[in-house]
Amino acid sequence: MWIALAALATVGAQVVPQNAHCVVYTDSCGQLLDTLPVCQDFNRQVCNRPACKFIHLSDGNVEVIENRVTVCRDAVKGACMRPQCKYYHIPVALPPAPLMAIASSATP
Repeated sequence: MWIALAALATVGAQVVPQNAHCVVYTDSCGQLLDTLPVCQDFNRQVCNRPACKFIHLSDGNVEVIENRVTVCRDAVKGACMRPQCKYYHIPVALPPAPLMAIASSATP
């Protein structure tokens, strides 16, 4: 349990996992992915990878289907009005798509 809790930081009212900047949110063209994989080790409270590329999900309202979450496109635009959204809100600001494409192509 300590590992899972230590891997979280709070920014305002939103909990931001320490690995949030390591998750790949876009494809090789810089387009936002529709779904993202959830870290099963984090779910079992045993993930010790500081640069884990999978979602560390702490919000119990988010719907997980086949170990994946659907990205909330409204939240990405800053317009999600759902009080308890079942979609995943990306916890970090994303750069514009062209910059994400460059970053994705540089990642092995």
